[in-house]
Amino acid sequence: MPPDPMLDRLPPHNRDAERGVIGGILRDPDTLSTVQQIIRADNFYFDHHQKIFQALSDLENEHQPLDLVILHERLRKNKQLEDIGGVEYLTDLWESVPTGANAEYHAKIVRDAAMIRNLIHSGNEILRDAYDRSQSADELVAQAERMIMDIARAGMVGETKMLKDAVQEAWERLDSRIGKDNLSISGMPTHYAELDNMTAGLQKSELVIIAARPSVGKTAFALNLIRNIVMDFDPTDPSPPTPAVLFVSLEMSRIELAERLLCCQSRVDSHRVRTGKVNSDDVQKLMEAGDMLRRTRLYIDDTPSRSMIQIGATARRLMRKEEKNGGLRLVVIDYLQLIEPENRRDPRQEQVAQISRRLKFLARELNIPVIALAQVNRASEDRQDHKPRLADLRESGSIEQDADVCMMLHRPGLFDKSDEAKDRILEVIIAKQRNGPTGEINLTYLKEYMRYENYLPDDEPRRYGP
Repeated sequence: MPPDPMLDRLPPHNRDAERGVIGGILRDPDTLSTVQQIIRADNFYFDHHQKIFQALSDLENEHQPLDLVILHERLRKNKQLEDIGGVEYLTDLWESVPTGANAEYHAKIVRDAAMIRNLIHSGNEILRDAYDRSQSADELVAQAERMIMDIARAGMVGETKMLKDAVQEAWERLDSRIGKDNLSISGMPTHYAELDNMTAGLQKSELVIIAARPSVGKTAFALNLIRNIVMDFDPTDPSPPTPAVLFVSLEMSRIELAERLLCCQSRVDSHRVRTGKVNSDDVQKLMEAGDMLRRTRLYIDDTPSRSMIQIGATARRLMRKEEKNGGLRLVVIDYLQLIEPENRRDPRQEQVAQISRRLKFLARELNIPVIALAQVNRASEDRQDHKPRLADLRESGSIEQDADVCMMLHRPGLFDKSDEAKDRILEVIIAKQRNGPTGEINLTYLKEYMRYENYLPDDEPRRYGP
């Protein structure tokens, strides 16, 4: 068997970049604080560079001045002077760069090489554990995901800005809002008038939780929101790109979702569609609805088992794919408690807490709204009004903590069978809104079409939006 050429390779590193970082700090000590946001001592490949950088960091933490003499003395006290090559090597580092201006650039090279080395190390561990077969396949995949995510988090660079910059950005955003025709909606409109008035639309970087008991209509409500957004175009003008939306369905198949959307858009009775008892008028309406829906850029991922790492990777890929059309505009996940945890051995409450944090991070990273559907426990059924509350969110209070907006859905007709009018009402309870008011709104529920429309007091449903 020929020798594996990979065994003869040195791990990725860049000696000159490492020397450039330390030499730059010695030339300009003020650059150390910038470099420390990018790399740590263990990011250096060479041991003597690690020791020198750690000594510089220790001196900085002790508020000591940074120069060759003080660094030399610290290394001597640590009994590391001979390990790093003596005073001659320190002098050589000083003379290796003329200025500290490029220290940040060199630090990013060092960080990238360290990340690749960590990937190689993690890959070897994954291979070893896979061949060992001491763990189940699911446990191996979860462990591999954690390793990769830890490497990605370690490579993130912090960014600090002054308040004056944030104020300027706030004014620019306000100016863009004032320029709109509808001044009350600064985010993505849902085309439900009362809901948009209370929330000003779906806001970028916000995590929106839509929670309810089973069979209340979480998926139907989410699909109606999506339909309103992706169908927001002029049928006579094919040129403007429609908003790109990702729907991650962990419960229903894409065929079921497509069927629901067809019924909702065409206003054809969903029971007749399921049983195949449709007439010629129904077929014509469904065909027209299908032509309209084909114009949308709604992506459906109906893989039954997805982790947050996989969901995040899909969203980032679509963001790049849709870059020319304005990028991905919205992510909807049905539903939160079905997302695979990173570590199955963790307590369930901690698993859900990690998932909700990742959802919020995804919204901030992509700068788009992320909607996650969630289940609530049975406590609401024992109350007199049967309305869900924030405390009813199942399995973790961190969902409430991480969410920017929490909408609780309630169908009074499920509990009061004596009043048929109540069966056509969906109450949307905005129980939390970090940057806006809370309260309740009503929508008209057209059960036969699985469609929600703006509510009128006389219960005469009207079409609104697309």
